[in-house]
Amino acid sequence: MKLKGVIAVPSNEKKGIIILVHGLGEHIGRYLDWANLFAEKGIGFVGVDLPGHGHSPGRRGFIRSYDIISEVITTLINTVRKTFPSVPLYLYGHSLGGTFALNYILKTNPKINGAIITSPWLKLAFEPPKSKIVLAKTLNYVFPWLIQRSGLNAGHISRETDVVEQYKSDPLGHGKISVRLFNIAITSARYALEHSGDLKTRTLLLHGGADRITSPEGSKKFAAGNSMTDFIEFEEGYHELHNEEFKHRVFEKIMNWIDNKTSAV
Repeated sequence: MKLKGVIAVPSNEKKGIIILVHGLGEHIGRYLDWANLFAEKGIGFVGVDLPGHGHSPGRRGFIRSYDIISEVITTLINTVRKTFPSVPLYLYGHSLGGTFALNYILKTNPKINGAIITSPWLKLAFEPPKSKIVLAKTLNYVFPWLIQRSGLNAGHISRETDVVEQYKSDPLGHGKISVRLFNIAITSARYALEHSGDLKTRTLLLHGGADRITSPEGSKKFAAGNSMTDFIEFEEGYHELHNEEFKHRVFEKIMNWIDNKTSAV
């Protein structure tokens, strides 16, 4: 499967490379402004549109298995390592991408310098009814490709109205999730919380205290389960901290952490 991606690498001395795993219903192009901030500090930004998202092929909102995600991340890591063998490498995951990134570092313990996780889907702000979860598990074996609306309220991604309007009008975005992907998400969230004590990768975990999509309580629980996670809560933050009015404060926290807290490989 050929996935569409983007790479923004500074032409001057490179202090690091970030590999981004984006969230549900979005695409890597939404992070170009964010990538430019890192580029100004000498840090490259690499990512691809996941299957069923953005420019990449596949039924919208459908991913066959977590293994597909793992293969994508492994390929990106190997490619960056081959191209920039001596440059520090960081895995960055947002929302559902943050859940996938946490699963990846827990299961593979990759040779990276650190992980940056924002607003991961470890616990939803409003938990779906148990009956819906049971139904989804049943349909997962019968109609895994069945697509439903994700129910995400665009007004909850950011307090910035222009960000919300751009999100709504983005032709590459979608509000869809398949039965299979929903099951992958809840299974991955449960795995991350149950195995947080196994974490061996230095991790920066950030979450908005006012997030009404994914709950900061899930992030707090994950961070409390190990000594490798540095947790920062932005009390006024909605779901996309990188798209809030105070995003430069978020950026500064990430840069300070990269400078001071990441581990050598």
